[in-house]
Amino acid sequence: MKKVLEKLFGGITLTWPRLVIFAIIMGVYTAFMAMLVPDGNSFHDIAVTPEWWVLPAILVIVNCKKPLEAALKTFVFFLISQPLVYLVQVPFNSMGWSLFGYYPFWFKVTILTFPGAFIGWYIKKDKWYSGLILSVMTAYLAITGIAYISGFGEHFPNHLISVIYCFSAIPVLIFVILKSKKPRLITGIVTAIAAIIYIISILNTNIPYELYNNTIFEENNIEFVGEPIVTYWSGSNKGGAEVIQNEEGYNLKISGSGTSKYLFDIRDDKNEYHFEYYFDKDQNVVVIRRL
Repeated sequence: MKKVLEKLFGGITLTWPRLVIFAIIMGVYTAFMAMLVPDGNSFHDIAVTPEWWVLPAILVIVNCKKPLEAALKTFVFFLISQPLVYLVQVPFNSMGWSLFGYYPFWFKVTILTFPGAFIGWYIKKDKWYSGLILSVMTAYLAITGIAYISGFGEHFPNHLISVIYCFSAIPVLIFVILKSKKPRLITGIVTAIAAIIYIISILNTNIPYELYNNTIFEENNIEFVGEPIVTYWSGSNKGGAEVIQNEEGYNLKISGSGTSKYLFDIRDDKNEYHFEYYFDKDQNVVVIRRL
């Protein structure tokens, strides 16, 4: 197994045609996961959040010979795969081309891959700074895994495979890519510190809340055609959104905890609307806004 992993992470001749094929495969696979797997499931997560893209990105980076090559190829990999995720879905989704409304986030990720991959290539040097660079990626995986675990109270076993992936990827990256004890130790220590700080922040800020808002639809000039329902939900911690009708019209009921950001869609017989909400601890208010 170790030889296979070492071959994958550093032993592949990653030509441009192979890179393009890899990007197409990942884009098409992600599109089908988005269409066929229910929201909130681990296999659907790859279409929503970036953690599942960490290993493919590192695979591209470490199989390049120069930092500029790594930057260019990682950028092109995301530039092909991410729009393809939505392009494949367009003929089969009622939103049609409106699906690309989700793309701006991934476009920002794509832009960041260029400088990120340029710097990330230096993990191949196996120096002390290699461990520090790799710790950015492993710390992100650790924090994401912990965030999923913190939502298990209501959503278990949703995201269980994503949790297993996050914590399994960390030792693979440390012990397969890094060869020396010092960079491995640095990566492990920084990752552990980041995880501890995040856990402490959750314990201190993970205060649950629940509220009703009967003005958000009026403020956004939304008049529903038929009965509106929440069709999509994304939130790593305990929370939820629901549209409730009473004598005065439609109300939005939301619940959450801490400063986590929640995304959800509301669909009626004609349209689909995208929202997010989160607790602003500085203003001590829950912010709800249409995307």
